[in-house]
Amino acid sequence: MTRKTIFDPKYRAMINSLRSLRVQQGLTQRDLAKKLNVAHCFVGRAETCERRLDIMDLIRILRALDFNNREILRFLEELL
Repeated sequence: MTRKTIFDPKYRAMINSLRSLRVQQGLTQRDLAKKLNVAHCFVGRAETCERRLDIMDLIRILRALDFNNREILRFLEELL
């Protein structure tokens, strides 16, 4: 069984993709945090890999970035 870690290259690639999507939409970390109704440090810690995102966090972030269900599934498939 592989160990889940923030150091996994696939996890870091996912975080980089999320950051790029946020920036492409012209959102700051604070803007995204407001859309998620969380403290801005949540986004900052996730993007610097200080906090590991679970699947529910990931889906909430993608929805806040205006992804529909099909786009969310496509994003997840590309991670694998």
